[in-house]
Amino acid sequence: MSGRASIVRRLEATLAVAALLLMLALGLELRPALPQLPQSFSAPLPAGTIGATLELAAWIVFVLLDLVLIRKVLQFAIRREPTRTELRLRHAFAQHELPSLDRTRDWRAHAAPLAPPILRLPARHELTEREPTARQLQQHGPRELSVPVEAAATDTSNERLGVLLLGPLELTHCKRKQPRRQATAELIAYLAMQRRPASRDELLEALWPGDDPRRSAARFYQAVSEARKLLGDAFQRDRDTYAVDRERLRIDLDELDGIRVQVEAATGDEQRALLEHAVALFRGDPLAGIDALWAAGEQRRLTALHTDLLERAGRLRLESGDASGALDFAEAAAALDASNERTVQLAMEAEFALGRREAVVELYERLRGDLDSRFGLEPGRETKQLYRRLLGQDTVSA
Repeated sequence: MSGRASIVRRLEATLAVAALLLMLALGLELRPALPQLPQSFSAPLPAGTIGATLELAAWIVFVLLDLVLIRKVLQFAIRREPTRTELRLRHAFAQHELPSLDRTRDWRAHAAPLAPPILRLPARHELTEREPTARQLQQHGPRELSVPVEAAATDTSNERLGVLLLGPLELTHCKRKQPRRQATAELIAYLAMQRRPASRDELLEALWPGDDPRRSAARFYQAVSEARKLLGDAFQRDRDTYAVDRERLRIDLDELDGIRVQVEAATGDEQRALLEHAVALFRGDPLAGIDALWAAGEQRRLTALHTDLLERAGRLRLESGDASGALDFAEAAAALDASNERTVQLAMEAEFALGRREAVVELYERLRGDLDSRFGLEPGRETKQLYRRLLGQDTVSA
């Protein structure tokens, strides 16, 4: 417990004790008189004596309850919160296992390498004659329409357990595609996204932000147990830290990072094929179904990356003379972010290449209306210049 919370707790306890002492003082002032005892035990008790006895008994009960409350409040004020080590030991004894308290070891020595997998670039003769469009990539997914490589049939990496994050969370080559518990899905997704071991306290805050760790501990260990059953040895625990072994798992996010590295070094058809392979890895909205607070920022980042990959792949299609394919990519990107001007520029150029000038006007007006209604802005100067150039106007207003 923080120092501020401890001060607040003691202040509240002090006020409560003061109120209870005041009530006790008033009770002592209003204490009833002792009942008059009868001269003989055989004589019947008068009604006044019975009433006085009951009044005295009620007063004694009141005083005793007040003293008990004062004791409880004082115990609450001076209570010491258990340390994390004590909480961990309590849980360990409850689970019949005693975790090691050796803090000299370093989990970094046991962490899996974090380098993304290296993908083999396809040779030109390995590419199909007719490459899939962005719409087909969205409909069929990466396995059916990824860049065909003859060696893929013998690639054993696809037989590994997989964690797919670029869409709804899915486990591949596993007994179940989806965990039974939502907390388990969020735990696996968090560890796969972080690319590093995470402590128990960090995971509790990520899965149940603001909750009392003592209340969420049971749910956490249930999620850990299910994750271990699903992922086997790929789910690792080192004392109070947890991680996934990326050497034993195929994680589509790692594959995407590997492709992006290769895209920067590739040119021409190879670069276009790699970009479209990266697009094919997205099966829908990234991390769909993960409603945790930490996932919101990752979802926006991955959606923006998806939009950028679609725009770049479409741009290469347009440069190669495939205006229809470029338009498919532009429309797929617009479905993710309708106010992205680079995407609209690509769509305008593709429509112009197809000879549809009226579609160019429609795209521009739609963008202008969307920017005005959402942000109170106008299209940028580059978009205006492109629009006027495509319509054959040489002058551009400032």
